[in-house]
Amino acid sequence: MVQTEEKMKNSNFDYNYVVKVARTLLTPLGIWPRYGNNTIFSKIQVTLHIIIVFSFMLFLLIPHLFYTFVDAEDLKKLMKIIAAQIFSSLGVIKFWTMIIKKKEIRKCLEDIEENFKNVETKEDRDVMVKNAKIGRMFTIAYLGLSYGGALPYHIIMPLMEERIVREDNSTQIPLPYLTDYIFFQVETSPFYYEIFVLQIFISSLILSTNCGVYSMLAAVIMHSVCLFEIVCKRLENLSKELNIVAELRVIIEMHHRAIKYAERIERSLNVVFLCEVVGCTIIICFLEYGVLQDWEENDALGTMTYAILMTSIFVNVYIICYIGEKLKEQSSRVGYSTYSIEWYSLPKNVVVDLLFLMIRSEHPTCLTAAKMADLSLQAFTGVVKTSAAYLNFLRALEIS
Repeated sequence: MVQTEEKMKNSNFDYNYVVKVARTLLTPLGIWPRYGNNTIFSKIQVTLHIIIVFSFMLFLLIPHLFYTFVDAEDLKKLMKIIAAQIFSSLGVIKFWTMIIKKKEIRKCLEDIEENFKNVETKEDRDVMVKNAKIGRMFTIAYLGLSYGGALPYHIIMPLMEERIVREDNSTQIPLPYLTDYIFFQVETSPFYYEIFVLQIFISSLILSTNCGVYSMLAAVIMHSVCLFEIVCKRLENLSKELNIVAELRVIIEMHHRAIKYAERIERSLNVVFLCEVVGCTIIICFLEYGVLQDWEENDALGTMTYAILMTSIFVNVYIICYIGEKLKEQSSRVGYSTYSIEWYSLPKNVVVDLLFLMIRSEHPTCLTAAKMADLSLQAFTGVVKTSAAYLNFLRALEIS
C-alpha cells in the first residue's frame, strides 16, 4: 500500500512537472484542454472566458490590420510592424486550434498522465523524466527569449520613439501597436493612456498564447520521443528476460501505443506546425530587415530588440524541427535496436515476431507541417534559406 501511494505521488508530481508551464500560461486564456468539466455551468463559463479573451484580441488586431494595410504610408515602418502583425495572427490561429482540437489534445495530455501512473520500472520512469526535463529546458529557453524581446518591443521602444504632437501642442508617446480606430480618433481620446496599457495587456495575452502552445508542443512531442526510447531500451534487454515471449508482447504493445500517440499529435497539431514553419519564415525575414534598418540608423535599442526577437524565432523553429527530427530518429532506431540484440540465440517464433518490428521501423513516425513537409533539421535549413531569399527581395524592393 505504501509503495502504491508513493508511486501515485510520483506520477502526479511527474505529470505536473511536464504540463506546469503550459497549464499556467493557457488556463488564464481559457484554452487549456483540461480546463473545465462536462457540467453545463462549466461549459458556459469556459465559453464566456474564450469570448472575452478573443474579443480583447480582436480589439487590438482589427484596427492594427486596418492601419497596416490602409493607412501606413512609410514603407520602412510598414516592413517593421508587419512582423508583429503576423506573430499576433499566428497566436489567434493557435488559439482557435486549441479550441477546435480540444478533445484530441486533451487525450494526448491524459495519455501522459496515464503513462506516468502505469510506469512499470524505475528505468522507464527515468527515461520519461529525462525527456520531460529536456522539454522543460527547451520551453524555458524559448520563454526567456520571447518575453525578453517582446516586452522591450511593446514597452521600451514606444517610450523611446519620437513623441506625437497633438493639436494643443501637448505630446504623447506612440502606441505599441499603431492603429486606426474607425469610430473615434485615438490621439484625441481622453482614454489614450488606458488604450496604451490595454494594448500591452492584450499583446501579453497573445504572447502567452504563442508561448503556452509552444510549451505544450515541447511537452507532448518529447513524451512521444520517450515512448520510443523505452521500447528501444526494453528491446536491448530482451535476451536477459526469463519469459521472453511475455516481455516481447509488452514491447509490441508499447510500440503500438507510441505510434498511435505520435499519430494523434500529428492529427491534432499539424496546422500549428505549419504556422510555426511558414509563419516564422516570414517573421524572420521582416525581423532581419528591422535589424539591418536600425543598424544603418545607429539605433542600438531597436537593433538589440529586433535581434533578440529574431533569435527567439530562430530558436523556436530550430527546437520544433529538432524534436521532430528526434522523434523520427528514435522511432527508426527501434529497428536498429531489434537487430542489435542477440536475436540469433532466441526461439524461432520470437525472431519471426521481431521481424515485424523491423519492418514497421522502416517507415519511421514523423510530424508534418499540414502534410506539406516533415519537421526535421532539413526543414529548418529550408526556413533559413527562404527567409534570406525573402530578405533580399525586400532590400531590392526598398532600393527600387
